[in-house]
Amino acid sequence: MSKQWALGAILLSCALLGRGDPVTPCGDQQMCVSKDRCLAQMGQYRSAVCQASEVCCDISQVDESVDVTEGTSDAEDLCGMSNPSGLDANANASEDQAKFGEFPWTIALFHKGQYFGGGSLVSQNAVLMAAHLLADKSEADIVVRAGDWDLSSTEESTPHEERQVSRVVKHENFDVKTGSNNLALLFLESPLPRTAHIRPICLATAERSIEARCFVAGWGKKAYPDVDYSSILKKIELPIVDRDTCQNQLRQTRLGRSFVLAPSFVCAGGEKGKDACQGDGGSALFCPLADNTSRYEQVGIVNWGIECGTENVPATYTNVAQFQPWIEQQLKLASNEAE
Repeated sequence: MSKQWALGAILLSCALLGRGDPVTPCGDQQMCVSKDRCLAQMGQYRSAVCQASEVCCDISQVDESVDVTEGTSDAEDLCGMSNPSGLDANANASEDQAKFGEFPWTIALFHKGQYFGGGSLVSQNAVLMAAHLLADKSEADIVVRAGDWDLSSTEESTPHEERQVSRVVKHENFDVKTGSNNLALLFLESPLPRTAHIRPICLATAERSIEARCFVAGWGKKAYPDVDYSSILKKIELPIVDRDTCQNQLRQTRLGRSFVLAPSFVCAGGEKGKDACQGDGGSALFCPLADNTSRYEQVGIVNWGIECGTENVPATYTNVAQFQPWIEQQLKLASNEAE
């Protein structure tokens, strides 16, 4: 899960409304419901506010005879819902480690049995990640692991789930030299179960001013000189850095004064000793929703940086809000093909 921090060639290398009820509004006289609850074909459409498995339906066309509470709790049905206290009191975590099950969307990726990167669950059968991680890798050799915490142990209270990848979709404009448009989707051979420790993250639908501190959770190195990746899921707290500041700070590095920050980037970090690092590539940068500190939306994908944890040197992340329409389009296409 290489973050490609050595920049020889610069990659060098849901939302958003709560669901206390079984349905949520997505517009005037409309609500998010599963597709089978919307009676009129013309009354339904995909909306960024709804989860990937839902449509936005005219209230007058919602089938109220369907039991929407069976088989899942309200918490399990929410995208971006964390478990702040964790799900296993016996799984001790240090300050820089996530608790077991704290961030249910975190994905570990394996190629021929070797861990190589991170991703985020965006639907029960799709993982969002960085395209640069897929160089020289066949989809037939990639395994997605959800619900894990300690990669060196199988003793967690709730077992993880693994799935083979059936199809890979890279963004068509990905530029390996700059890291622009650096994202890809992995579609799974069969859906993952929706449980307390496995559920999707919400996707940012619009750029916004974020004053709260955000997070990256991954199994990469703790520090740049380290030899080994982390076995237990790390929890890295980071500030978002505005574009002008980020570009100016990166120009003070070996990138030089002519460096231009690509439009597809957001920046975070720049604090000494706090950073995503090699092995965290593809993992989500996620921030709390404005109205709920226990729910998060993904605003970035770990892309590249210069070493790790250097003061005043932020790292770059693929801007999820900019690519949210592309992600939704690919999810819809995959859903239509499955039907």
